[in-house]
Amino acid sequence: MVSIVGDVTGDVTGNPPNVSNGDLDAVPAFGGLTIVSTAWTISSNGSIGTATINANGDWQYVVDSAEFANLDDGEVVFDTFTVSLTATLATNGGFVFNSSDTQEITIQIEGVCFVLGTLIETVMGPVPVENLTIGDLVNTADHGPQPIRWLEGNEVSPSRMKNNPNLFPVRIKAGALGQDLPRRDLYVSQQHRILVSGPTVQLNFAVTEVLVAAKSLCGWPGIDIVETDQTVEYFHILLDNHEILEAEGAPAESLYLGDEAMVSMSSDGLQELAEIFGGAEFDLPEGITHTARSLVRDYEAKLLTPA
Repeated sequence: MVSIVGDVTGDVTGNPPNVSNGDLDAVPAFGGLTIVSTAWTISSNGSIGTATINANGDWQYVVDSAEFANLDDGEVVFDTFTVSLTATLATNGGFVFNSSDTQEITIQIEGVCFVLGTLIETVMGPVPVENLTIGDLVNTADHGPQPIRWLEGNEVSPSRMKNNPNLFPVRIKAGALGQDLPRRDLYVSQQHRILVSGPTVQLNFAVTEVLVAAKSLCGWPGIDIVETDQTVEYFHILLDNHEILEAEGAPAESLYLGDEAMVSMSSDGLQELAEIFGGAEFDLPEGITHTARSLVRDYEAKLLTPA
């Protein structure tokens, strides 16, 4: 007998990468058995994306943006696919036989946003996100003041959050990321990425800073998911590049227009972007399609500790 173990869930967010990856392994169900060979296949593919798997059990899921062009902004959806394994095993006595197993993989697809009331640092000082307008200059870590190209807001009702807990915001309490980082409690969507630095970043990723989804930081002191009974309004901020902004004084990303960000927007938002960037079949500026920092996945974030 053989069993499948490994990564059985994945995330695709409003930020790159526009794929989710995982690794599966085959293990004998009993002692005294040796795996001679394995064959991995996708026996049932996703309904809103496509999964592939290689001979080593490494799978990849790519969401189909066309399927989600009309999703509401901030909506979270799930997709599943099934992996099949056929293995040849041998007993200590030399008897050889085949065994098989299947495993369902669940993928979560989610957009990223700031919450109503979040103070964004601009050339005129901190401004509530809902008061920003197109053309306002916001401060960025890499390129100084940059104009806002596009904004979109969306309200999420308490009933929607109750039915889909992935829509509840993450609260990063004042000082949770360091002194005055943030200056006030910061609320963001669960997949919104925060800039993190410190010794464990350098040790594990050989860079000084990485972007980590807020939900992956839950468990750090002062960072948790808030199951509010109030309506939450989320906001997207788009610049010419994927940038690091100051939100309540803490470094957080602007909107990245990867495939998943596009599918998480409202149809009106997509139409407006098309008008901004040149027609229905528009090409995005090159800077929007590159990330401001390396991205850390959920399982990698477990290697990090507060600075």
